[in-house]
Amino acid sequence: MGVIIFTQDEQEYRNGDYVDMGREMTTLPTVPDTTFIYHTDRFTQKDVEYWLPLIGYRLVVVGKVPKMVSDVREQVIIDKTHGKKRDDFTRPIMGLFKWPNRVRVWNMIRNVPLALIGAFLRRNRPKDMRLGRLMARSLYHLPDDYLYASMTYAIAPGGQVDWPKKKEKIYEVPSGYRSSDKYVDYILEASAEAANDLRRSEPEAMPAKMKKRIEKESEWI
Repeated sequence: MGVIIFTQDEQEYRNGDYVDMGREMTTLPTVPDTTFIYHTDRFTQKDVEYWLPLIGYRLVVVGKVPKMVSDVREQVIIDKTHGKKRDDFTRPIMGLFKWPNRVRVWNMIRNVPLALIGAFLRRNRPKDMRLGRLMARSLYHLPDDYLYASMTYAIAPGGQVDWPKKKEKIYEVPSGYRSSDKYVDYILEASAEAANDLRRSEPEAMPAKMKKRIEKESEWI
């Protein structure tokens, strides 16, 4: 009987003879002296009980640790990576742009939201027309796996990775003022009447530092 190991990073188990099966159990893990790596979040206690007597050496499960009764839990290994705080997709994103092992990258980025990957691509590969065309062929027409594969194998690893910048909120000039007027903020600050008119009629157009409270207006006698 071999052993089942639960991990979030299989890299240290890629030594000696090993088979990375991706997200499907493509090979029976019964061969002696061979590590089988399986990427899934759906490995259950029943799977542990079924496979444990059959494993020839090691079955490394990359994903969540299932709920198990204490007797079963004592028969598996949960390595130290499950004690670490998750890094919110930083590791697979960095791998997409840096790691030469693209099979490993493909298995890891499939859990990353496509919108997040897209933000990094716009920042780091804005002029890559070949990548854009590959993604366009997959988007809306094929399952997401094809889109992840296109990104994995079309991106050449290497270079610095820059984080996407947050879009600055564009300040829209209130109605009644020209967009080129440089003195809108000064007028609203100096004139209580103008400021109060804006608070009543168009509060969403108020500058960020402007108080929401109605000001007292001075009256000429």
